[in-house]
Amino acid sequence: MDVSEALGILRRHAEHLRSLKDHLLDIRALVGIARVVGLQSAQLRFESSSLFMDPEMARQKLEGLSRQQLAELFLSSWHPIVELEQLTPSMVKEATEYWRRMLSFFERRKRLQLGPLVVPGTTGLGQLSEEGLVEEKGFTRKLEDVWEQLKLKSTPEETVGYWAFVSGSSFTETVVRAQMVSFLVSYGFATLEEREKNLVLRARSKPQPAKNGSPLSFPIPIPKEVPLSRAK
Repeated sequence: MDVSEALGILRRHAEHLRSLKDHLLDIRALVGIARVVGLQSAQLRFESSSLFMDPEMARQKLEGLSRQQLAELFLSSWHPIVELEQLTPSMVKEATEYWRRMLSFFERRKRLQLGPLVVPGTTGLGQLSEEGLVEEKGFTRKLEDVWEQLKLKSTPEETVGYWAFVSGSSFTETVVRAQMVSFLVSYGFATLEEREKNLVLRARSKPQPAKNGSPLSFPIPIPKEVPLSRAK
């Protein structure tokens, strides 16, 4: 709203005000103009805080810029999302010079003062097993052992509690047994069901793998200590 023009109209008609009603209308017009000014001021503060620029004002600013200013503005605001790189003769020459000047590995190692170079040694499966990096039993053998244990504690008719079966003497053992049980269920050697908010396992005498895979997934978090109510 052009406030100056609105005030000019009121000023031109001020000399024609005669009655109290005319003066009241004039005051109401002034109050309305003041409210508009307040709203415009709040809108400008909001737009300036959000870095908003009126399209018409932006167009006027762009029309007033020279070619050099437009080019500088474009370069400062240009952020390409795609970059094309290709080998050129100068880049190949620069890379060749870089590798030619680079010192050998042994020369660079001398600068670090690391002492004599020690040749890495070798280790065997026995030492790796002692360190816990390699299991003595193979995965298939270990899976068969867990399946036999499950068949002793459950039958196709009877079930056993999930936590009661997977719980071990340590947290590591519990995690390993839970992993073995997950493979047994996935390969069809056992079933995992939920009954009255408790998970139960049932061993199968023969594996029955699903043709299209199981549509269900049971993410089971393993706490450091299995609650007694869950281990039963």
